[in-house]
Amino acid sequence: MPFGKHETFYLRDGWLSKGLAAIQRNPRIFREKDAPVQLGIGRNMVRSLSFWMLATGLAERTKDEERILVHTLTPFGQAVWEYDQYLENEGTLWLVHYHLVCSREQATTWYWLFNHFAPTLFDKETFLNELGQWVIAHQEGQNVSPRTLERDFQVFLHTYLPGDPRRSPEDTLESPLTHLGLLAPVDKTTYRLCQPSAERIPPLVVLYVLLQERPGQPRVASSLNLLQALRKPMSVGRVFNLNAAALVELLQRLERQNPEYAVRLVRTGGLDQLQLPSVTPAEVLTAYFRQR
Repeated sequence: MPFGKHETFYLRDGWLSKGLAAIQRNPRIFREKDAPVQLGIGRNMVRSLSFWMLATGLAERTKDEERILVHTLTPFGQAVWEYDQYLENEGTLWLVHYHLVCSREQATTWYWLFNHFAPTLFDKETFLNELGQWVIAHQEGQNVSPRTLERDFQVFLHTYLPGDPRRSPEDTLESPLTHLGLLAPVDKTTYRLCQPSAERIPPLVVLYVLLQERPGQPRVASSLNLLQALRKPMSVGRVFNLNAAALVELLQRLERQNPEYAVRLVRTGGLDQLQLPSVTPAEVLTAYFRQR
C-alpha cells in the first residue's frame, strides 16, 4: 500500500479532464519527456496527475502491443470521457470520490479514513496516530515515515476542504471534490466528516455502489444485508458517510425515478435485507449518464 505518491499536489479542478484527454490522445503521455509541455504543468505535477488518474479509477496501467507500460482509460473512465468529460455533473464527482476512497492500493490514506476511521471529529494528531496504528496492524514489514503520513494528511484536507486558509496564494484552484461537502472545519485545528444531504446524491450512483458489493454473479438478483451496506468497508454507507435513514430515502427516490432498478428493503430471518435488481454496474452507470 503506497503513501505519498501525489508528490504533495492535491487534486485540482481541471486535472482529471486534462488527464482523460491526454490519455485518449496518447496512452504513453506520462512516459514522454515533453509531457510537462504537452500537459501544461510541471514535471512533478505530471507524476501527480498520473497518480490521481489511477487513484480515481479513471485510468489503469496496461501494456501496449510493444509491451510498454502505458495508461488506458478504465470502463469508468471511458464512460466519464463519453458523457461528462469536464466533470460538470455532481453525480460524476460522487463516482470519482467512490473510486478514490476504494483505491486501497493507490490512495491508502483516503481508503483508510472513509472505510476504517471511526471518529467523525478529528485533528491532525488523532488522524496521524490512528493512521499510524492502522499501518502497523495491516502493513507488516512496511515502515512509513511520519513525515510521509503528515503530507498525506495535508493533501487529504485539500482534497475535500474548501477555502483552506493555510493554502498559499498560488494554489488558487481547489479540488473538485470540495463541492461534495464531506469535510468541514470545526475550528483552526479540528475537522468534521459530514453526512451529505441525501438529495445531493443521485440514486443511480447509490445503486452503482451497491452492485459493486453484491455477492455472486452480476446477472443474478441477490440480496445484501442492510447493516453491511452501511458499515462494511467500501460499502455505500461508508464511502458516502450515510446513515440508515438517508440510505432508505435514496432507495425510495430510486424506486420513484427508476422503478425498473428498484431495490427492495425486506426483513428475512430477523435481518433487514436489500434485494438488488439483476443488472450490472456498467448498465447502471450508462443509465445514469444518459439521464443527465
